[in-house]
Amino acid sequence: MKYITITVLFLLTLFSCEKSKIPTEPKKNERIITMNQITTNYDTLVNKVKLKGSIDAYDELFFSFMDSNEAERTDSMMVYSKIMAEKYNYQKAYLDYFKALCEKFNIYIDYPHYDKLDISKMPEDSKKQAKGWLNQMLEKKIITKEQYDAIKK
Repeated sequence: MKYITITVLFLLTLFSCEKSKIPTEPKKNERIITMNQITTNYDTLVNKVKLKGSIDAYDELFFSFMDSNEAERTDSMMVYSKIMAEKYNYQKAYLDYFKALCEKFNIYIDYPHYDKLDISKMPEDSKKQAKGWLNQMLEKKIITKEQYDAIKK
């Protein structure tokens, strides 16, 4: 009798369970967006950056470039960050441009630690470009004289 009761309770428990309501696959009409995926048309973002200096559009482009290959990322970042820096005086764009320029030559920047930054390994023309950009950052007070002097040139 004891085994029959246990068996009946087990069967009732087994058959009373509902199927999970959590979908395992997205429905066909659902759109999945990853964190770095562009949500706005690329050309629209570019125009907003070039013509209006939109910080939101620039940031969205910046994060989308992080998903692309290094050569494309650095060249594209240099174009749009230079526009935002020089035309619209966006301070973050100055740092982004310099970081992209350094990444082209496998020099990686940890911004609070300028003393670890060594641009002496760059080709002469690129080093000149980097020094010029650092001077602009110094003039705009984006970096301090101490930070500028700490960089190995």
